[in-house]
Amino acid sequence: MEVIRLRGLAVSPGIGLGEAILSERVVFTSRRETISDRQVADELKRLRRAFERTKEELQKLKGYIEKQMGKDQAFIFDAHLMILEDPMLIPNLEKVIREEKVKAEWAITTVNNHFASLFESLSDEYFQQRKADISDVLARVYRHLERKKERKEDLDKPVILVAHELLPSEAAIYLSQEKVMGVVLDMGGMTSHTAILARSLGIPAVVGLHDASLKVKAGDFIIVDGTDGEVIINPPPAIKREFNSKKERYENYQKELKKIASLKSQTLDQVQFKPLANIELPEEVETAFSFGAEGVGLFRSEFIYLQRPTLPSEEDHLAIYRQMAKRTYPRPVYIRTIDIGGEKSLPWLNIEKEPNPALGLRAIRFSLKNRELFRTQVRAILKASERHNVRLMVPMITELEEVMELKRVVEEVKDELRRTGTAFDESMPIGVMIEVPAAAVLIESIIQEVDYVSIGTNDLIQYYLAVDRGNEAVSYLFKPHHPAVLELLAHVIKTVNKFDKEVAVCGEMAADPLSAIILLGLGLRNFSMNPIFIPRVKKALREVETSTAEEAVKKALKLKTATEIEEFMIEAIIRKHPQAFFLSRFGSSGRGNQSRP
Repeated sequence: MEVIRLRGLAVSPGIGLGEAILSERVVFTSRRETISDRQVADELKRLRRAFERTKEELQKLKGYIEKQMGKDQAFIFDAHLMILEDPMLIPNLEKVIREEKVKAEWAITTVNNHFASLFESLSDEYFQQRKADISDVLARVYRHLERKKERKEDLDKPVILVAHELLPSEAAIYLSQEKVMGVVLDMGGMTSHTAILARSLGIPAVVGLHDASLKVKAGDFIIVDGTDGEVIINPPPAIKREFNSKKERYENYQKELKKIASLKSQTLDQVQFKPLANIELPEEVETAFSFGAEGVGLFRSEFIYLQRPTLPSEEDHLAIYRQMAKRTYPRPVYIRTIDIGGEKSLPWLNIEKEPNPALGLRAIRFSLKNRELFRTQVRAILKASERHNVRLMVPMITELEEVMELKRVVEEVKDELRRTGTAFDESMPIGVMIEVPAAAVLIESIIQEVDYVSIGTNDLIQYYLAVDRGNEAVSYLFKPHHPAVLELLAHVIKTVNKFDKEVAVCGEMAADPLSAIILLGLGLRNFSMNPIFIPRVKKALREVETSTAEEAVKKALKLKTATEIEEFMIEAIIRKHPQAFFLSRFGSSGRGNQSRP
């Protein structure tokens, strides 16, 4: 048999070995069947019956997954019930049936295609992944129209699940079975439900392989390396032995890291630091804490908008934020206000396309332009702050005027709540994200008007170095250790520390051991990242002295290139603290698959 090696995106670390099973794709009809005027009423009834059956099925599946995996893993079915019950979904489908005189199957295909094309047109990977939720719900309704039952295989041996694309609920059903050793997908990304679920369950996964499902046959032996993003089909015995050995080493490494999660977050010279988690869903909180997170440093609120085909109400926001406050209590949760606009736009917001969306109407610019939408979100965040562990964080500040304006909006909303006697945290901290170089330069003025700042290094580096890290032709220029970048970070961190206020880094730099040591040397103490990377960063920081990092960074800042800085830092740290780095092992500085701010 031919040995095939494929490379994709590693979204859940670890090594998995087993025989392939293939999951069938859901195919919506391509036939546009028309009906007569007299048949419209019956077709509408047929659609509503399918919705009722889908609701019953989702409720049963939720109960099954709760029993098999616990409540936290059943969150996807709550989200899908929310989509199913959205007041605009059925009317949109009924409108297609009435106006086009077509069968319900074609109406579902039309609406699904509409949402798929809208989400796929967005350049942001997180937003693209959310189209799967609507497709998932519509696929269930579609199956009930055709009276088809969902297949569920009972697995009796270790398997690797291979599919073109896994709908979120399919992922939950498959991954609830202990025999699934790994996942291989043609589609998907770091923020897909399958990736999030696989990470929380410790199942290795590689996605974005394009055509792996066409190259694999049921029964083929597969190796999934979720650490390096490699998939091997029908490996010879020598490669099987090599990866079995690698699997054993990885599992021992994980045991070592799990011990670290519960240890104190302090350096060798007793300096305290705080690892925080970047998350997208309330159900990720417990997993984040199991990795050693001491709070949620970034809760992305965009998913509240992405779960439904219409704008969320204040009650929709409040339910999620209260859940977050409760799950994280007494630890802090930093709720980022909507980072939508430009390339992150949504169809129901009616934002005009821009020639340069990354520099256009997005984040705080979008919020201040859409005051009522912003006020709704701020009001919900304030109402959820009763436990005194909620923080409000506003992205992409460019100038001091924006800070003053957002503070005015918050104060106006507070006045409204006071007048109605609504309880909230009067002293809820308000902070901003430093992602625009101008804001970094103006940090002394900005920090005096807010309670804290969080540095979004991914965007800050892109804007400062004028490089699109997603563009393969120029991505080599995206260098977190560029001397100019480190000088800018040093300026922000030093200035905020001077005012004795809180500063965090929220981006891939926080998740990389070498970068974390450099940031520690610059004076940073708060590191917010994808929670799966917390143990390795915590291990690195626990095994260095802050004074060593500070001395090394002071010298490194005098060097002229990123390469020189990296080589100097590694040598300087290894010379004094050789145990701090395990760069040749699974805790490597892995610049590829980390957290998205």
